[in-house]
Amino acid sequence: GAAVRKGGAVQHLCPGSFHNVVIKAPPVNLGNYRGGSRGEEPLLLSMVYVPTPRNNGKQSGRDLLRLGRHRLYTTPFSTYETEVKKQLTSMFGANGFDAERDLEAITVNRWSHGYAYVYMDLYDHSWEKGQAPHEVGRKPIGSISIANSDSEAIPYLQEAVDAAWRAVEEQTRG
Repeated sequence: GAAVRKGGAVQHLCPGSFHNVVIKAPPVNLGNYRGGSRGEEPLLLSMVYVPTPRNNGKQSGRDLLRLGRHRLYTTPFSTYETEVKKQLTSMFGANGFDAERDLEAITVNRWSHGYAYVYMDLYDHSWEKGQAPHEVGRKPIGSISIANSDSEAIPYLQEAVDAAWRAVEEQTRG
């Protein structure tokens, strides 16, 4: 942790890098646990990778979101591991960071909700209420209800929560 702390910043913006944001996680206090590390103690970093495919001139926004999500899922763990080590070494190596010695673990969360397609008035036509693709795709089938950001066609947490509420309501109605 000392090599990263020596850099001083809490958040690093890294345009053009595999991970475009690197953030030192804030300390967490939970029950008897008191977070916050100092000196040589370990620390948690969050690194953000957002695949952004280049448009070949023939692709729609929907196509690009689909490609980004696909890249997120199909990138092997070994690529994430290599890129984490390479980037952190580049950022903090001069401060004494050694990826092989200093990294305890790498966890990859492939959160694809950010690629949920939002309809765009310029490109998408209007559907009658209940007929848009996300509405048709989330229709309950027996005791199964669909709830996620895709089912609301908006890539935000609050929409996923609203979708969960809707799905529970569908299953508990009379």
